Amino acid sequence: MTGWNATVAAYLAVVALAGVVEFVGRRPDTATPTFGELVSAVASTVPGRIALVACWWWVGWHLLARSSAGVALDTVQGQ
Repeated sequence: MTGWNATVAAYLAVVALAGVVEFVGRRPDTATPTFGELVSAVASTVPGRIALVACWWWVGWHLLARSSAGVALDTVQGQ
């Protein structure tokens, strides 16, 4: 397995785990929070808001900025 495949598998595992936790959180009589409840709880403090911004920055940098830079470079080079 290449590094790229391992990275994609890890991202898919995180998304699947988040889906399972969300599903469990929506069941009646459960103590598990949904994703929205979790984000609301984290965002209720200043350090939590800073952590959320840092997480969004990290996701944006790794999923958007890097991939779009490669597409722009290919366009400039005429490929």
